[in-house]
Formats: sequence, C-alpha cells, structure tokens
Amino acid sequence: MGEVTTTSLRAPRPAPLLWTAIGMWALAQLLIGGLAVGLAQRVDPWRDPVSDYALQRWGRAPFLLAVALLLAGGIVLAVAAQLAGLPRSRGVIVLFGLWVAGLLVVVLFRENPSATVVTLHGEIHRFGGAVLFSCLPFAGRALARALGTDPRWSAHAGRLRWYAALALYTAAAFGLAQFVSALPEGLLERLALTAELGMLVTTALVVRAAAR
Repeated sequence: MGEVTTTSLRAPRPAPLLWTAIGMWALAQLLIGGLAVGLAQRVDPWRDPVSDYALQRWGRAPFLLAVALLLAGGIVLAVAAQLAGLPRSRGVIVLFGLWVAGLLVVVLFRENPSATVVTLHGEIHRFGGAVLFSCLPFAGRALARALGTDPRWSAHAGRLRWYAALALYTAAAFGLAQFVSALPEGLLERLALTAELGMLVTTALVVRAAAR
C-alpha cells in the first residue's frame, strides 16, 4: 500500500467556494436587473417592492431563482468560513440562520397581490422579508466583533463593520417606508438589498484574504 501524502490529507481550500458564492450573487443581481428592465412598465422600482416581480406573468421563475441563488451563495459562504476557521459567536450563527429562514419564507409564500389586498400568505411573506433584512446586518456586526478578538482576522473587522452598518441603516430606512407612504419604498428596498449583498461579498473577500 502506498504512503498517504501530506497533500492528500490537506483540507479543502475555501477560495473556490468563495468565488462560487460571489458568482451566485452576481447572477442573482443580473436576474433582478433583467426583471427591472423587462418589467419597468409594470413594476415601478421607485415605489414597488422587488417581490412584485413574482406577481407578473413571466417574472416569478426568475425572481425565485434569484432568491435561491442568494440563499445558496450564503450557505456556500458558511461552509467556506467553517473551512477557513472564521471566528464566530453563537449570536452570529443564530442570526445567520434566521436570515436563511427569512429567505425560505419569502420563496415559499407569495406576497399580497396588491397594497389593498391583505392575505395570510402575503403577511407571512412580509414577515420573512422583515427577518432577512434585520438579521443579516446584526449578524455582520456580531461577526465583526468576533473578528476583532482574533489577531488573524482583526485587520478585516473594520471593513465588515462598515458594510454591516450600511446594511442596517438602509434596512431601517426601508422599514420606515412601510409606515411613511411619502418615502420611496421600492428604491429603499433595493438599496437595502444591495447593501446586504455588499456585506456578503465583503465577508467572502475577508475570508479569502485571511485564509491565504
């Protein structure tokens, strides 16, 4: 029997997983961008939420695929972070798990067919959205605190903290738009989604840089 080499025992490198996650998020962004252009006459990006694309005749499949890619990329990121030994607290794990659950709820339950028609599945959909918008920024803040306690990762904590704060502020603005009709709800939601995506990509790049 041949000798087992050191190379064969080496743990998988996280970099390919991280680039896979970033590719998934980029594709999700392209799908939403395509819906924004193709359905611009029916869904107002200034006033209407992103999930309104799923109410259009050919918009539901691309919308669900985009959410699935966002979710899959998050799971791939979690696996890569585990391989890289990313320091994290129980709070980070719980908040990230709630973000995943929020995405699943958004996929499984349709939103209300209009602003004047309230349904049970639509309210569950809105609750899932509230969970995913609120939990990921707090998970990022908690992760930044955990990184600050480890010399290997502390140099990257500030960058992640900045994106987590941006995601939190934009999510709060979107939440306020639910009660203040004068605010551009659709635009604020899209800004919050972009900020969350930026935080996810930043986390992936932090893991890649520290795992070299």
